[in-house]
Amino acid sequence: MSIRSKKKNLSIWKIIASVVAVAIVVVGGYFVINNLSTPNDSTNEPKVTQETKNPAYTASAEEKEYLSNKFKGLTSTNSDTIAYVYAPGTQLDEPVVQTKDNETYLNKTFEGDNVPYLGAVFMDMDNKKDFSDRLTWLFAHARGSKLGDHRMFNDVNYYSRQDYFDENPYVVIETPERKFYYEAVAMIIVPEETAFYRTSFDDDKDFEKQLTTIYDTAEVKKPNVKVSAKDKYLVLSTCREEDDTIRANLYLRQIPDSEMSEFVKQHGEKLTYKPTRS
Repeated sequence: MSIRSKKKNLSIWKIIASVVAVAIVVVGGYFVINNLSTPNDSTNEPKVTQETKNPAYTASAEEKEYLSNKFKGLTSTNSDTIAYVYAPGTQLDEPVVQTKDNETYLNKTFEGDNVPYLGAVFMDMDNKKDFSDRLTWLFAHARGSKLGDHRMFNDVNYYSRQDYFDENPYVVIETPERKFYYEAVAMIIVPEETAFYRTSFDDDKDFEKQLTTIYDTAEVKKPNVKVSAKDKYLVLSTCREEDDTIRANLYLRQIPDSEMSEFVKQHGEKLTYKPTRS
């Protein structure tokens, strides 16, 4: 073989070697990139994220239509209407209003009349009407035996009995946009000027400290509750018939959106609104 032929063959082998080297680099690079972009999962199935597992709650078309029709009637009667509250199994069944003070609706009824010791259920002036605060307060009179009916928050006082508390654990809040579900956590009897009356907190630690104190001192409560600052709470507050200087405060935990799907599936039908007002 001539030197020229040898050089020619050598050049061919160099070309082949170069092609092979480039192929190795390309294939190797593919596997490196593929391994970086694909989770190391032998099943090659997408992982379920928290967002996928616990999607945000969205009211159904039926629920939206029901709320729209209900609040058209309520707001036509009273433009201060922000919500409706009821407790299945009890006679608590009232519209909720909010105005710029916490005095107007102590005597002013939902329909606009002036009736002492009746008034209306109202949200604290400093709370957000969409129930997004850590702690939301609703106030109302308890009619009791003095006036012989169950309107306003008369039935809230019955939660100071453990059997009643256990038998009627849920309260429903309806707003023009959606429903909120709450479960009773603790019932406490406190002075009218209680230090627990707050609508804002410094931080999670501050909020959790108050909740823990309330839960630990409550004689009537749901057992084995782990208080968390991540939860939102609702308080139904009313006077006591035996002493108008003390208050009954029923603390309820809002069912978070992450639990709504399962909660509604399990309890939704039993918590459907059934009118009790005459």
